[in-house]
Amino acid sequence: MNRLFFLFLFLLPTPDLYAQVVQYTTERPRVDETNDSNVSIKRVELTEQYTIVYMRYNQPREQSGRGVFRRPNGSLYQEVPGGNIGFQPSTRLYVNQGERSYKLLRAENIPSDIRRKVAPGERVDFVAYFERITPGYTTFDLFECRDYVENESRITCFNFWGVHIINPARKPKDATAKPLPRSQPPVATKPAPRPVPRTTPAPAPETPKPDVTPLPTPAAVAISGVTRDAKTKRPIAATVTYRLISGAEAAGDSPADSTQSGSLTGQYRIPDVSRGVYAITVSAKGYFSQSDTLATNRIDVTRDFDLVPIEAGTKITLKNIYFNVSRFDLKPESYPELDRLVTILQTNSTMQIRLEGHTDTVGDFDANVELSRNRVNEVKRYLVSKGISAGRIDTIGYGPSRPINTNKSLKERPENRRVELVIVKV
Repeated sequence: MNRLFFLFLFLLPTPDLYAQVVQYTTERPRVDETNDSNVSIKRVELTEQYTIVYMRYNQPREQSGRGVFRRPNGSLYQEVPGGNIGFQPSTRLYVNQGERSYKLLRAENIPSDIRRKVAPGERVDFVAYFERITPGYTTFDLFECRDYVENESRITCFNFWGVHIINPARKPKDATAKPLPRSQPPVATKPAPRPVPRTTPAPAPETPKPDVTPLPTPAAVAISGVTRDAKTKRPIAATVTYRLISGAEAAGDSPADSTQSGSLTGQYRIPDVSRGVYAITVSAKGYFSQSDTLATNRIDVTRDFDLVPIEAGTKITLKNIYFNVSRFDLKPESYPELDRLVTILQTNSTMQIRLEGHTDTVGDFDANVELSRNRVNEVKRYLVSKGISAGRIDTIGYGPSRPINTNKSLKERPENRRVELVIVKV
C-alpha cells in the first residue's frame, strides 16, 4: 500500500538550535486513535522551546495481490506495491479540541523537497520538532492531512488523536513570600558544667520492642452510579462497559469488561478496580450511548449517566465535530463521532434526522448562514458515503441566529459553533 506522510517545512535552523535541556519525556505515549497502524509515536520530549516527537514508519511487506480502490470521482484504480514519504505544509499539533495549534519547525530523516521511495518491509525512524505545547495541556492531536488519491496511488495521512504526554502546568510564583530574616550574631551562653565521673555502672539500655501493629488493609475502591432517562429522570437498565486505559497496572491494551445496571433502580457498581484512568461507555436499547473517563485513587468514585432517548423530537449536540476556521471541510478528527452516528442510523433503519448548523456572531451574518449550511451538508455527505440514504437526512443552516449564550467571550463563542441533530422520525 502506498502511503505518504506530509509535514511542514517553515524554516531550517541549525542543529545547535535544538540542543535543549529536556524537561519532560513520555516514552511510548498512549494514543487513543491513529489513522494508520504502520506509523507510531515512540517518544515525546518537551524542552523549554520545543515539542519533539519521535516517530517510526514501517512499510508493509509486498503482498501477493494488489488492492483495487475507488477514486473520489467514482472510477477504480489498482494499488501498486511499495510507498514513499515526503513533506507538505499542513501539519499541526492541536490541543483542547483545536483551542490552540502548534507549527512544525523541522523534521529529520524525512526528505523536504522530494519523495523518497520506501521499499516493502523497510523501517524509517524520524523526528519532528514542533513549537512548545503550553504547559498544562497533557493531550494533543497530530493532524497531517486528509487521505486522497494521487497518480494512481492511495495516499494515507499519518494522523494521531489523543496523544497523552507528561506536561504539568507551571507553578505560579508566590508573591506573598516573606524574605528570610537576617542572621543574628550568636548570643553568649554560660559554659556547660563538666560531667561528673560515674561511680556505679550504668543500667543496660532497654531493647525496644518491635511494633507489631498490623497495617490497615486498604479498602476496595469501586465505581458506582445510576443510569437514568435524561428526559424523565427515571432509572433504566443499561450496559456499562469499562476499560483501564492508564495507570500503574495498565499497558494500554487492557481488555474491556462490562456490568449491568438494575432495571428497577438503575444502579451499577464496578468493584475492586485498580488505581488509574478508566474509559466508560454506557449504552441501552433505544438511547444514545454516553462515554466518559474517570480517574480512581483511594476513594470510591460516583458517576451518574443520563441517556438521551431515541425518539421523535429529541435534539442533541454532536460532540467532537471539527472544521477548519471559516471553512466547511471536515477534519478527520470528526470521523469517530460521525461513525458512531452511522451505527445508530444503521441500527434504527427507519429513523429520519435533521442536521442543524450554527455559528458564532463574528463576521458577516449572511456569510455565517452560508457557512453553517455548507457544514451540515458536508456532514450529510459523509453519512451518505457510509451507506446512509440521503432521503433520511435533512439539513438547515441557522448561522448566528440561535446562540446558546451571550456570545461575548472567547470561551462562549466555540459553544455556539455547533452541529445539532434532531430526530424527525423513528
